[in-house]
Amino acid sequence: MAISGAHVQCGYVKDVRGAKLFFPLWSETITLGQSTTQVAPTLSAPEDAASLVFRVRAPASGEMLSAVGTAPDAGQAVGSSQNTARSHHVASEEKDIPAQAGWKCNVVSA
Repeated sequence: MAISGAHVQCGYVKDVRGAKLFFPLWSETITLGQSTTQVAPTLSAPEDAASLVFRVRAPASGEMLSAVGTAPDAGQAVGSSQNTARSHHVASEEKDIPAQAGWKCNVVSA
């Protein structure tokens, strides 16, 4: 079954003997124009030495924009704050975007 929206995983990236490994904490598929219902958690040991990220994959059907923050809005043409600074994704592209506890991810079509 093809995914019609964006797939978002929240997790942490940790350096394990020189390899950057992703450890997922939760995932959610959202429609374009929406935000995740879940938020990035507060990390506790042993994850404290890791980097919290949203791993975001665009749908195969086209390009999209994403933004992260406490009230993210990827629909803004000019990103002048954390909540409106956007990342561009081509079809099926996956990117890791830094996150902080309490943040969500928002996606819109490009």
